[in-house]
Amino acid sequence: MTFWIVAGVLVLAAVIAMIVPLARRRAPVPSRREHGLAVLKDQLAEIERDRAALRLADAEAEAARIEVERRILAEADRRERSIDASREDVRWRRFGVAAAVILGLPIVTTALYLRAGSPGMPALPISARADERAQMAEAAQRQQGIVEMIQRLERRLGEQPDDVEGWMLLGRSRLSLADFERAALDFQEAARVGGGVAAVGEMAEALVRRDRGIVTPDARNAFEGILETAPGDPRARYYLALAALQAGDTEDALRRWLALAADTPPDAPWRASLVQRIETVATENGIDVAALRAEVAASRPASSGPRGPSAEDVAAAQAMSADDRLTMIRGMVDGLQARLQEDPSDVEGWLRLGRSWQVLGEAEKSVDAYREAATRAPDRIDIQLDYARALFPPGTSERAMPDAFIQVIAQVRELAPDNAEGLFFGGMIAARRGDVEEARTLWTRLIERLPADSPVRAGIERRLSTLGEG
Repeated sequence: MTFWIVAGVLVLAAVIAMIVPLARRRAPVPSRREHGLAVLKDQLAEIERDRAALRLADAEAEAARIEVERRILAEADRRERSIDASREDVRWRRFGVAAAVILGLPIVTTALYLRAGSPGMPALPISARADERAQMAEAAQRQQGIVEMIQRLERRLGEQPDDVEGWMLLGRSRLSLADFERAALDFQEAARVGGGVAAVGEMAEALVRRDRGIVTPDARNAFEGILETAPGDPRARYYLALAALQAGDTEDALRRWLALAADTPPDAPWRASLVQRIETVATENGIDVAALRAEVAASRPASSGPRGPSAEDVAAAQAMSADDRLTMIRGMVDGLQARLQEDPSDVEGWLRLGRSWQVLGEAEKSVDAYREAATRAPDRIDIQLDYARALFPPGTSERAMPDAFIQVIAQVRELAPDNAEGLFFGGMIAARRGDVEEARTLWTRLIERLPADSPVRAGIERRLSTLGEG
């Protein structure tokens, strides 16, 4: 009952707000007839001036004055009749509108509510909203905690502007508040002080989120810069495919995504969404994704030996429990390893085995598999770099750089002196052993190969500026 009383009061207030302007008298607007009367009155004044100036005789002036006065009286009579009719017409129109508002508004609003609303739903007592209030309070408290943490980080970074981890944490904190613009600036600072590919990737993704999923030229340039240093980076490859899609090159986008899917381990958390995106885009554009997948597979290095899990294997694994899926994957990996023991010449098989062990978290076994592939293909730059990444994965401290990694980078530089990763890590190795001139030479050569607006360039320049300090 309370609801209907409140609703009635609100409807009554709306009706009054609409009727008051209708009831208010409006100031009369001068009409054409009033203008005519003013002209006739001017004519009378003109006749009197002409008689005073002796331009008209008294008889002529009197005759003219009577004629003008007659017209004035006739015009006044017509004006009175018009005003009365107009007032009557306005009165009826206002009455009609007011009646429509008074009757129509409550009827229409009530009908709409009865059709689309829920009048039978019981009221929710304030006491029953305790959980909702608690969740809102918890969210507000959490957000306030993030704001306070951001303030502390800003003060700390004001004193320690070279703290890479501090800038990264500040950027991620701003991301949680959807402050994408300033998050991108924080990640840019992290890249400037040596955050490397990870910082540039976070910055570029923040730019995409800022622009509501659009890969702008700034973001695209950043992702392209990442691939110059880390050609296999999945985030950069994904967003560059998205940029191709947004530019209207749907087939190029699908080819890029299919190649990325082929390199993505079966248990990668983003694999399912990537496959779904491929299927959706192909369906919406009438593209035969199976034929395109075969085309992409044919353009990649072929292998006649054993292979890793197929698309069918992955699809079957999705329907299993986590333990069963892990058991199945381990069984396939063990089978692949057994077949490679029988035919160890299959380089591509060793690469698949290395990726599979990475998925399963078996870092040492992954390194062993990549070592086998690198040993059997000593002249292939891509395999040597895969082995190097397994030995020294992203995020590892430079102090933990293994000797085997140093040897592989030396081999990469021998095979391809201008390889971007070879130059970058070669400079890092030289700086680590105290050879400042060698590090400066290698990093300078790398900078010369990078575009002027490459985000990676800033991090390398930062390393150059701090060479020899401590």
